[in-house]
Amino acid sequence: MDETRKQIHIRMPEEFHRKLRFRCVYEDTSIQDYVLKLISQSIGQHSAKGGSVLIVEDEAIVRDALKDWLKDIYQVATAETGEEALELIKERDFDILIVDLRLPGKSGLQVLREAKEIKPHTKCIVITAYPSVELAVEAMKLGAVDYLIKPVSPAGLEELIRGTLLKYKTVSNEKGLDARKLGFVDDKATQQP
Repeated sequence: MDETRKQIHIRMPEEFHRKLRFRCVYEDTSIQDYVLKLISQSIGQHSAKGGSVLIVEDEAIVRDALKDWLKDIYQVATAETGEEALELIKERDFDILIVDLRLPGKSGLQVLREAKEIKPHTKCIVITAYPSVELAVEAMKLGAVDYLIKPVSPAGLEELIRGTLLKYKTVSNEKGLDARKLGFVDDKATQQP
């Protein structure tokens, strides 16, 4: 199959370029490969499968059971405390955060609030064994996509994660930024053999 390749030129503010360069060093990839990954994700070439999930749960049996259930489909990391979760969120990007409300140290709501400040794109599912209308309302106001009462069905949770990822990908595709309007893309595309 003869494939014609196009070359694109991208203009970006210096501050954006520095952040991009830092991200690429952190992820051990080239700027070109990272930009291609972003483009393929934005045009829907990246399915909901393979998303990354962080489970924040202080009960080891629940944490391990959820990890074992989800690890064949998603990249799964776990944290026992809110502080540990926030450190992981600073270091890595997660598509979905599953957080228990009652944690030692910082509460699940504090984790949700701070996680949204650090990485606003992260979607959060709250789980709890102590449900209340007030907590559910507060979690939803903070941006939680759902509020589940323990015991949580792993199959139901998996379905919720998949649906959330697909919905997020669809919305981000519809609301994609026009790079030309932002001045990031130059129309000087040339053909290469």
